[in-house]
Amino acid sequence: MSGSYKFVLHFLLCFVGLNVAYQFLLINQGNSLDFFTQFIANTTANIYGLPTQINPFKPGVQIMNQAEPVVNIMEGCNGLAVWFTLLSFVVAFGGKTKQLVWYIPFSFILLQLGNLLRLLALIAIKLNNPAYFAFFHTYAFPAILYAFAFGLMLIWIKLQAHKTNEKVG
Repeated sequence: MSGSYKFVLHFLLCFVGLNVAYQFLLINQGNSLDFFTQFIANTTANIYGLPTQINPFKPGVQIMNQAEPVVNIMEGCNGLAVWFTLLSFVVAFGGKTKQLVWYIPFSFILLQLGNLLRLLALIAIKLNNPAYFAFFHTYAFPAILYAFAFGLMLIWIKLQAHKTNEKVG
């Protein structure tokens, strides 16, 4: 099997496996929101000093301002889907186990910080310029977050290329 087919196969197996496992976890949670999404929502709200409440109409945590919901943070807002994509790429691309062991949590933390900044910015937009919220929520910030993940993929490639060049030279 050629290298590119092997890469695609490993990427798909990892990506599908992670998503199936996560969906299984979500299904087994029933109607309750998963711990990680609650953690992200509460962390975001705490930074602003805003209260939260569980959304009574759909799964999610509402961040409130003066007893009015500002945003509803749902499972799709927690940044895990982006990280699953990045993790699948890193695993499929391969590398030394030692590097994988530190890069995987490092990339997770960086992506979560980027996602937290995205959520904080979305709340600021919703509070100050609500007319722009839909554009930033749907287009601008997802593109920025995926571009950031792509940058982390490029860093991984450069790290691997650098290690390969050290062996050759």
